[in-house]
Amino acid sequence: MQAFVRFRHDLAKFLLVPLLAFAGQLFTAAFAAENGDMTRYVRFSDDTGTHNGILDGDAIRVLDGDPLFDDGVSETGRTVARGDVELEMPMDPDRVPRVFGVAGNSNNPNGNPVEVEHPSWFGKATTSLARNGDPVEVPFGATNFNFEGELGLIIGTEGRHIPESEAMDHLFGVVVGNDWSENDWCGEGRGIEEPSHVFCKAGDTFASLGDYMVTGLDLSDLQLTVRLDGVVAAQGSTADFRNSPAALISKLSHYITLKRGDLIFTGTVAPPQLPGTRRQLWQDDVVEVEIEGVGMVSNQLVRVTRQTVSGPALPEPDGVSAYVRFQHEDGWSFGMLDGDQVSELDGDPVEGGAAPTGRSFDLADVELGLPVDPEQPGRKVLSVAANYHPVDGMPSQVPHPRYFFKASTGLSPDGGEVQKPPEAEMMIPEGELVLVIGRSGRHIPESEAEDYIFGVAAGNDWTELSWVASDRGVRPLKLVGKATDTWAGLGNMIVRGLDYSDLGISVRVNGELLSEGRTSTMVNRPARLVSYLSRYMTLEPGDLIYTGAMPVVPGMRRNMEVGDVVEIVVESLGTIEQEVVSMPAWPF
Repeated sequence: MQAFVRFRHDLAKFLLVPLLAFAGQLFTAAFAAENGDMTRYVRFSDDTGTHNGILDGDAIRVLDGDPLFDDGVSETGRTVARGDVELEMPMDPDRVPRVFGVAGNSNNPNGNPVEVEHPSWFGKATTSLARNGDPVEVPFGATNFNFEGELGLIIGTEGRHIPESEAMDHLFGVVVGNDWSENDWCGEGRGIEEPSHVFCKAGDTFASLGDYMVTGLDLSDLQLTVRLDGVVAAQGSTADFRNSPAALISKLSHYITLKRGDLIFTGTVAPPQLPGTRRQLWQDDVVEVEIEGVGMVSNQLVRVTRQTVSGPALPEPDGVSAYVRFQHEDGWSFGMLDGDQVSELDGDPVEGGAAPTGRSFDLADVELGLPVDPEQPGRKVLSVAANYHPVDGMPSQVPHPRYFFKASTGLSPDGGEVQKPPEAEMMIPEGELVLVIGRSGRHIPESEAEDYIFGVAAGNDWTELSWVASDRGVRPLKLVGKATDTWAGLGNMIVRGLDYSDLGISVRVNGELLSEGRTSTMVNRPARLVSYLSRYMTLEPGDLIYTGAMPVVPGMRRNMEVGDVVEIVVESLGTIEQEVVSMPAWPF
């Protein structure tokens, strides 16, 4: 098994999407349609590097950029033979922001249709992405690992609160995919005795894609076929979707801003396997997924080797250092905070290699923002539940930490506003220590895990408790119960070199104490959290792990109200103060 370890060097500036860029995205969407005809876009490698192109029979017409992520892309006039190049994943995995999916989205053609108001959303990781032909890992301890052949929607234009009538204008194209799943873990039937729902979907290689991004295709009735070792194991049609592609885009965007390049798996066919074909998949099994007009993806299964794979080691910290990201008259920069002075750096310190530029600013003359670049594609943001011992009870043991996905669009700064949906029944703040990963790694031993943590920050893991625990269709589910926009509060500095084993954390609402405690009472300590997570997915510089909330003062937990002001204080890491504001109501 080759672990997927990637390093990013480019920095994106934290700006609102300007009108010109938005117009450029619309131009790209128009280019994708190519006069309404179906077009197959590919990425390919040859001896000159990796390129994008349009597949035309056995030839590829080469483009001068990426039609999904770049504006103003055009043909170069060069043509290459398909047989002379190697096809890559059609989406550049280093530029994909997030991967989402939905469960239970197909009606059984032999049964009565079922209406689902709130789709059962889940998150996958960008490190889950795998090419056509790549090996797919059977996770350690799996008892119900299986295929899910699905249509993937590729977002081409950013949007939030997108009306269903306009949703397809935000679609770039589609791809055939396999949403590999450990279905027992999805249900969490054994609780803390098995991995949580995050790992049923988001392990490395659990999102394999075909060779093409296809545009100009009618998605209303595409036939999908899955073959297991050459035998047809599932068949169905997109005509049986409970929520159409337009509805899925619209409903997900109500809670989460969709970014250019986001990928949405639309759900497997029903029934997911033909009679007599369902079984646990094992190494050497080969699964093919084929969708009419879109293409095919084929992968062979392998066992996880559990071999540690690591990126370059982090330098030893030189004492305690505070890293910030700040806005000045020339834009945004990273820097080091020293008293009332900010020394500018020439890059992101978490990515490695950042050096002083020689410029220094008075703290009073700049505005501190999020300490990480919120536009960095692929950043994983995860949170842990039930990770502190009870105040007056027996110490807990949690062999499988209860992880949840948050979203990078959920990141919100000190002094920012946090959106409350009117339909929220128990929206609460959770003050937490946040781990900032600084070194890539997979299968990291617990004894070495601290070496992968760049630093720590203060965090507020906003949560809608009733959604996290709800049943399908009644209300929003686990993903949006943690991943809604603005629900990942983050302090304005990352501190490196600090002993964070016994820091005090307190949460106050309108000045009244909600919870307080110390990080020394964690059930699973940071090293254990990092090591466990890396069993299933590659960690990368910039990934964030919210480590869990303290028990609440008895009688103080309540649903937050618009106008509430929440203050999180983490010893040595500063304060996060945020006000609750309203967001539009669920329109469906």
